[in-house]
Amino acid sequence: MTDEIKKQRTIVMVTVFAAIFFVLLISALITNLVRIASLKQRQEALTARLIAIDETIKENAADIDYRKTDEYVDAYAREYLGLIGEGESAFIAK
Repeated sequence: MTDEIKKQRTIVMVTVFAAIFFVLLISALITNLVRIASLKQRQEALTARLIAIDETIKENAADIDYRKTDEYVDAYAREYLGLIGEGESAFIAK
């Protein structure tokens, strides 16, 4: 083999390896872009869910605050426990 043939083979091999490397690089880039898009979509869904949960917490906090009042305790005792207040008389309908 002559030096010219060796140089051509070297150039061909370098070109082939560079092409393979470029294809692998492009496929890795595409894979990562797809993964980023998927994670972004999941982040948006989780953010929406977090907002909904925060609203539920606020609603429940208001309900908890109401249930701590004497007004609620009195209404609950009358309705579910059948209790009456001082000076009141019970009325039973037949």
